[in-house]
Amino acid sequence: MVRFKNNPTIDEFAELLCSDRFGADLGMVGYKFVRSMLVGIHRTRSINLTRIAKGLNENIRLHATHKRLSRNLDDPALAASLSDRLLKLGAARVRPDTRLIVHVYELNKKYARKMEYLPEAELDSESGFKVCEILASDPKSETYTPLLATVWSDQVPGFKSDAEEIKKALHRVFSATNNRGMLYFDDVSLPGSLLQPFLEEPGLNFIAMMRDVELDVQYGKDTVSLKSLVENVETRYGKIMFKLIPEGMLDPSKTDVDLFIHVGALAIRLPGLDRALSLIALKSKNRVMGENSTPLITSQTNLRSRKALMGLVESFLSMQDVLEVHQSLLESFDPAGFRVLTYNRLQLLMTLLQAVTQYETSMLGNVSMSDPLFSFKPHDGKFHRTYYQPEQPEA
Repeated sequence: MVRFKNNPTIDEFAELLCSDRFGADLGMVGYKFVRSMLVGIHRTRSINLTRIAKGLNENIRLHATHKRLSRNLDDPALAASLSDRLLKLGAARVRPDTRLIVHVYELNKKYARKMEYLPEAELDSESGFKVCEILASDPKSETYTPLLATVWSDQVPGFKSDAEEIKKALHRVFSATNNRGMLYFDDVSLPGSLLQPFLEEPGLNFIAMMRDVELDVQYGKDTVSLKSLVENVETRYGKIMFKLIPEGMLDPSKTDVDLFIHVGALAIRLPGLDRALSLIALKSKNRVMGENSTPLITSQTNLRSRKALMGLVESFLSMQDVLEVHQSLLESFDPAGFRVLTYNRLQLLMTLLQAVTQYETSMLGNVSMSDPLFSFKPHDGKFHRTYYQPEQPEA
């Protein structure tokens, strides 16, 4: 793992990435460009080349700076090399129990028409490229590390499916970590139907919520539906937790909901496959929201104790805290504000953005989770609550 005596400057981070520590030295030209882009993105909180060029404040015409940055962005080899270097740097932090959080979002360019490989289905509305990001976060940690960001659309030559693009990203990460880490699939951005192919991947260490998925599983000698099976799982372990609900879902203001969460697990297999998996039944009860049962499937099979089972569920639920903080960080750079016309430039631009977010989260350490979505005690603040809270004595 790379360590600095003090927090490195963005220049030092650029120098590290371009050095021969992670491959062939990129040389002075490569370093100058990477350094300029990282400094510009970090300084302006933007990936718009015009803003970056202005932020660099070079003693030459703005047009010349813009032209140099644009020309150097059209470099697929540099994009691949820089992505590998960032992955190797982040992978050094990954342990066997590290969460590898997988989520997908779209880069939307409203009214864009001339962008190369623009998704055809979006031409009449907001046009978007898909981005798969994989973030590393240790359980109960308040920090995280962006490991990889890949971009694609269904118009890129060689495209087969979204699942195939995600699978390629997963294999790259596990290759870099020597199979360390456990995949946590984000059920908000990845529908269960998209995740089904990954359940069949041999050796893939994962946990995924399978909400609203019609799936048959093998329980003992019987083939049963996932939905019917989860309802009948005995949930031996439980505790009271508090979930913070956004404005407008239950009340015009934020709502703190008290939930009795209870869990249980069964050994299952997928029909036709020998690999042992576990079905986790996550059930919750609240006097306002009623009762709810949600299935999770995981490659973990030793879930016989409260600590093992409840610990895994709590780790999965807290994944959304990481994603919420990361989304806020991404939005601060306005990723949809890019103005490049070629796919090669977009790929390198998004890799450079990942470099800056990795620098800010892992090197500076100034990004952390502060207000968890799920908590073991009532959330602080003035919220609508679904439970009675004793009045606090006046000071």
